[in-house]
Amino acid sequence: MPIYILVMGKFLVTTATEKGIFIVRSSGYIDEKGGSEIVKAVQGGITKESKKFILNFKDSPVINSQGISQIIEIAEIVVDELNGDLDYVGLSESAYGVFKMVGLLQIGTPCQTEEEAIADLAD
Repeated sequence: MPIYILVMGKFLVTTATEKGIFIVRSSGYIDEKGGSEIVKAVQGGITKESKKFILNFKDSPVINSQGISQIIEIAEIVVDELNGDLDYVGLSESAYGVFKMVGLLQIGTPCQTEEEAIADLAD
């Protein structure tokens, strides 16, 4: 059940909560504007009860450098500031390489599917 939907041209962000885990799903090209909308969605999902997040990029195979900087900001908020957990789903081969290069794979866990990420983060 989506709780937040934002449509920007061809970019879409939806959110849901499952088993206390906040899931952000993006669709379309992630640039600075798209990345900032993902940041807003994550900030909207922060609660005292749960600090576990999944970023699903299955429908966003291309992320530019400005989008990557926004994702780094999300990782810093979730992991460093909240002492929470972060999983990534659906990384394209190129996105996986960039995430590895900038250190995002040391901050969050890549998963093949949302179900795998939920199982990884579930209590």
